[in-house]
Amino acid sequence: MKFPEKPTTPEVASNADCACQEPGVFNCGIKGILAGEPQDNGCRYVERCDTCERFESAEAACEEFARLKGGRCRYDPDGIIVWFPA
Repeated sequence: MKFPEKPTTPEVASNADCACQEPGVFNCGIKGILAGEPQDNGCRYVERCDTCERFESAEAACEEFARLKGGRCRYDPDGIIVWFPA
């Protein structure tokens, strides 16, 4: 798979940053993944970033998050993907 080249003009480069990399509570440090703040038990809601679409689904994003951070993923009763620490 070949990745697109980085933009070279300043106008395009300033717009190239993805929403998942902006500072804030959903930035987990992994490009393409949005993770909510840890809950009291350490669990986090995990979603794929719909802007850059680096992962094909929220499930794939959570599996990558679990691979890199440890722990596991599963659905909560409302059908939302949740990461559980190891």
